[in-house]
Amino acid sequence: MDKALKYKLIKGEPALLSGDTLVISDLHIGYEGEVRLRGVFFPSLTKKMLDRVLNLIRRNSVKKLIILGDLKHTVYGPRGLEWREIPAFMKKIVDESEWVGVIPGNHDGDLYTVLPDDVELIDPDGIVLNNILFTHGHKRVDTIIERKLKEGSVIKAVVVGHFHPAVELVDDLGYRYTIPAWIKGTIDKDIEMIMMPAFNENIGRLVMNNPEKLSEELRGFLKTGLINLEEAEAYSLDLILIGKIRDIMV
Repeated sequence: MDKALKYKLIKGEPALLSGDTLVISDLHIGYEGEVRLRGVFFPSLTKKMLDRVLNLIRRNSVKKLIILGDLKHTVYGPRGLEWREIPAFMKKIVDESEWVGVIPGNHDGDLYTVLPDDVELIDPDGIVLNNILFTHGHKRVDTIIERKLKEGSVIKAVVVGHFHPAVELVDDLGYRYTIPAWIKGTIDKDIEMIMMPAFNENIGRLVMNNPEKLSEELRGFLKTGLINLEEAEAYSLDLILIGKIRDIMV
């Protein structure tokens, strides 16, 4: 890691520190309520996620928090569990923090209606903090980088959520399973690209090391040249290097 970059991946959690700011992504509060409508019962993870966030804030002695998009799950406006759970969730975090900001993701339509007044809705393009661009990842990241550079920002790294990255592993008996993963690569060898795992353990994961399972949206993201996925490295949540994507293809 470039010594000029001020960030640290937190062992055991899909979270990072940038200076005095904690960053998490893709909580998808309300997801469990949505799948119940289709007859699948998942208990809500909102209380568990709140406990994890508060523990991270206290354990790392930080007073600032950025949610890197998709705080809620319903795309076009709050409904169901979101109306009840998001205001209480965010109020508890605000009470523990000096500043809380949310970068809207593609699932965050009308998010302002369920946010406490003390939470800042950041521009959807994201924010540059400690020479790192934090943006959700659903918008044209290459265009955002170009615009931020023209505005005078210095960007040494880009952190995105949105894709819920994971790798598929095969054991000696041929059983396949997926684990969430950090994906780290470079943009033109000058800017580091970091793809952040989802904070919600229930939400689906996008396998990065199986070409047949890449989504069309990720294929579009890769075509912009923001990351050479095959040369990128995958790390487990415990920060163990799993390997370069090209070496762990399944």
